[in-house]
Amino acid sequence: RGDALINYRILENIGLRPTHWDESADFSSQFAMVREADIIIDALLGTGLSSPVQGLYRDVIEAVNALRKPVLAVDLPSGLDATTGKILGAAIRATATATFGLPKVGQRIAPGDALVGTLHVVDIGIPPCVVESSDVRRWWLDEDLCRLWLQPRPAETHKGAAGHVCILSGSVGKTGAAALASLGAGRVGAGLVTLFVPRSLNPILEVKLTEAMTLPIAETEEGSAAASSEPEILRFLEGKHAFAAGPGISLHPQTRELLLNLIVRSPCPMVLDADALTILADNLQPLRQTSMPVILTPHPGEMARLMGCSVAHVQEDRLGAAQTFSRQHGVIVVLKGHRTVIAAPDGRVAINGSGTPAMASGGMGDVLTGMIAGFLAQRMEPFEAACLGVYVHGKAAEQVCGTVTTRGLLASDLLHEIPRVIGALENT
Repeated sequence: RGDALINYRILENIGLRPTHWDESADFSSQFAMVREADIIIDALLGTGLSSPVQGLYRDVIEAVNALRKPVLAVDLPSGLDATTGKILGAAIRATATATFGLPKVGQRIAPGDALVGTLHVVDIGIPPCVVESSDVRRWWLDEDLCRLWLQPRPAETHKGAAGHVCILSGSVGKTGAAALASLGAGRVGAGLVTLFVPRSLNPILEVKLTEAMTLPIAETEEGSAAASSEPEILRFLEGKHAFAAGPGISLHPQTRELLLNLIVRSPCPMVLDADALTILADNLQPLRQTSMPVILTPHPGEMARLMGCSVAHVQEDRLGAAQTFSRQHGVIVVLKGHRTVIAAPDGRVAINGSGTPAMASGGMGDVLTGMIAGFLAQRMEPFEAACLGVYVHGKAAEQVCGTVTTRGLLASDLLHEIPRVIGALENT
């Protein structure tokens, strides 16, 4: 009926004779026509599917997948949940998908992103004003979107106007984390970077870092930041533009006390990662006590600890996990991993379109922490700073590796590529 009937009549009028499936007849003999086809168009099930595929539909889907022939999916592969990306019992593995109007979340996140093949968004005449009036608050992070948030600097810009990032990072055995975070902040354009470092480690970091400044602070007997350094750190943070904390700071009781106090009293926006997230998992109260914007950058294990659930629960609905925690605690969540999710308390959410499996190596998160803090220090809106950091981070990795490899990438390899990615975004 309706549009379907109109198009069915068109098929008949142009001489194409549809063959109707007889569920009482032999499956194999009827499927022979599909088996002999060069290209298969999948339009079995649509976006409204909400329960597992069963019976004949499941048999057809599994038989089509077994053929390993080119499949074009209409709107989305049959059996795929358009909202969550989950496979509902069985789903078509498409070579390409022509989706209508706007991409669907389930086509952009795992496991759905692996089923759509090459995704083409087809304009079917939906007026832009309709999209704008619907208040869509979900974005796919790509070059076109990030360009809107990153404008070239005025010619008269100087380092004082480019923002000052302060970083609390490093302990015995973890000086690399401090160096990578500091370099990440500088590479995205922060004018000044100061690293708070346990006093005995200062000579090491001064060798590792040339452009970043260091501020030696009181330390524990194990070489981590001591609680007594709090007044000095707070004095230094006055007038600064971003504060990042967590990579490699350790879980020493004094360091825990210091971090929780700094979150409450920091006079500038914060980016919290790694050990800072593990410390917060035991006491989320400081997130509700601070008056400053906070960006958390957990991997799935850290997200599970923050939420008090299993990693499997987080990964089952990454979008939902990030949005729920963001809304409940008033923070921006950057849930790292394949298709990193960035969620804001006001309901905005973005899914990252850049990155490569080669990024599965130590130190990547430390660089990202510094990058987000660097954008934040340049007076960018926190959600946009987080999105830009994530996208540029992944794109730099892509450009280092290209299509050559999915492994062997070091976190430090990204650093020289970051300005090139930013330059491409600025040159609109």
